[in-house]
Amino acid sequence: MPAAPSLIADPLVGLLQTAATPPAGVPRRAWVQSLAGPLREYLARPGKRFRGKLAAIAWRVAGRAGEPPPQLPLLVELLHAGSLVADDIEDGSVQRRGRAALHRLVGLPVALNAGNWLYFTPADLLAAAELPPATELRLHRAVAAAVRAGHEGQALDLSARAGDLYPADLAPVALAVSERKTGALMGLAARLGAEAAGAPPDAVEALAAFGVALGVGLQMLNDLAELTGAAGPLKHPEDLVHGRATWPWAWAAGRLPGGAFDALQARGSRLADGHGDAAALAGDLLAALGPDPARPVRDWLCEALARLEAAVPPGPALDEVRAEIARLQRKSAEPETAKGPA
Repeated sequence: MPAAPSLIADPLVGLLQTAATPPAGVPRRAWVQSLAGPLREYLARPGKRFRGKLAAIAWRVAGRAGEPPPQLPLLVELLHAGSLVADDIEDGSVQRRGRAALHRLVGLPVALNAGNWLYFTPADLLAAAELPPATELRLHRAVAAAVRAGHEGQALDLSARAGDLYPADLAPVALAVSERKTGALMGLAARLGAEAAGAPPDAVEALAAFGVALGVGLQMLNDLAELTGAAGPLKHPEDLVHGRATWPWAWAAGRLPGGAFDALQARGSRLADGHGDAAALAGDLLAALGPDPARPVRDWLCEALARLEAAVPPGPALDEVRAEIARLQRKSAEPETAKGPA
């Protein structure tokens, strides 16, 4: 198996070996083709893996040295991978992390089953981490809450069309989607590291809240990258074509006069119905965001970092947080062929 650069290697190898071990009498080749083979290829693809890194950073922010139990970063990355499989199926996406989307590679039924399998791995991984029983129970509950919230956010993202909402509703809808679809898993990552480190409850909650806020910032960056084309030609402008209630729509609603925004929103509604020029609308919506469209993202991340700095002791681990935020902002501006999504 090709090395998965930022995943924790040994637990991943062990997990895939378990998935590749057939029941008695079942040919190994048939068993591997059904699950372990597709997952081995998919999980080896390069990505930012920031959720796993955030679990490790939270461990250190909470005062522990070195690395957390390796099952914890892997756990949150596998949950994310499962969500990406489902997301690509629901969006009809062609590509993920520089290669064909899994459902395009192995077919929708096999891909859907493999993605669902990834949602059920946390129980085994938490047990293998050998945490105190009370901590393990809290984290089981946190995993369940994060997965449920992710599905709620995805449901809203799939169903709430920008053209059907009042301008004042766009920002609350974008926030609700972002907090659940992206923020919940980032909050879980931070909570995993902090809880495992034995941080005080106030520090755990501060780190988890920072993770959620950071996830919202990542969704903002993703929405903007799809609009500008930085997410790559296969993603540009996918959100507009689907009529999604994204952050650029919310920001434009706050900047434009009512009549100008209404005209732009009407064009978005027609595009979602299959009529209009997606590239032209993307250009006009981007122009409506002003000369510095990424400013709201920087402001949001700066405020989230300030709240964290006020809640936890200073130290080198906070420097890691600052460096990772800067790296993610840089990566968001790179072409898809160079970076792969978060």
